[in-house]
Amino acid sequence: MKKLVFALSILLSGSLLAQDLPQPSPAASFEQRVGLTDFKVTYSRPAAKGRKIFGDLVPYNELWRTGANANVLVELSTAAVIGDQEVEAGKYSLLTIPGKEEWTVIFNTKTDMWGTNGYSKVNDVARVKVSPSSSAFSESFTISIDDLTANSANLILKWEETQVQIPIKVSVQERALKNINDAIASAETDDVWRVYRNAANYHYNNKIDMKLALGYMQKSIEANKESWYSYWLQAEIMAENKMYKEAIKSAKKAIKVGEGAAKEKGNTFGYTEMIESGIKGWSEMKG
Repeated sequence: MKKLVFALSILLSGSLLAQDLPQPSPAASFEQRVGLTDFKVTYSRPAAKGRKIFGDLVPYNELWRTGANANVLVELSTAAVIGDQEVEAGKYSLLTIPGKEEWTVIFNTKTDMWGTNGYSKVNDVARVKVSPSSSAFSESFTISIDDLTANSANLILKWEETQVQIPIKVSVQERALKNINDAIASAETDDVWRVYRNAANYHYNNKIDMKLALGYMQKSIEANKESWYSYWLQAEIMAENKMYKEAIKSAKKAIKVGEGAAKEKGNTFGYTEMIESGIKGWSEMKG
């Protein structure tokens, strides 16, 4: 009987310990792609609860776990320049040394710390100096990646009325051009026109190689002559190459194909005015 009571007590205590209850510093995570690099951030979010944070609860000029509980984890799918230092692809802990005028943001290879226990400077891969700025009040500690461009962003740490921004830069063009070549080499027959058009579009939008972009578009149209947008993109690329007469011809073809396809479905082609505006501008430039 005593054994049964003891066993029941163990089961009951285990079930109590397993209760799902609100946490004072709940876990959070997010993923964000910057260019062709994927970032994943996992952290805990303590609340201010009326306390003074920086310079008090979080002392200045001392190593801080940056949030609560286990260390912040930052995963990068490719190398990136964070601040002014290159960080290779991998998983890192993020710690900080907050200061009134300057913060040190640390990326460290030891990723199983509780707080700062086990931290060693020898495992640092980057130390980035940034200046804090004032911000709107944030009750909970927050990490985000914002201010996105094709090859950059800011990693933002924010709590109370203080935030720091850590610049991120990623290499895009070299990887994108390799992806283009790989896609062309492996494209199925039915998809090859889209692959060539995507390649042309990338070169055009990023002003890389307009001659190569035009060659890609010609191959795209050879493979599929039924896409109005292909003729329009070809026209834009021709105009970029100062081939205004050819651009006008291709743009008119875009209208013809687009209106024809729309009519077959009983619809109205909605891009005629936009394309005619382009034709007018190129006609003036053609002289």
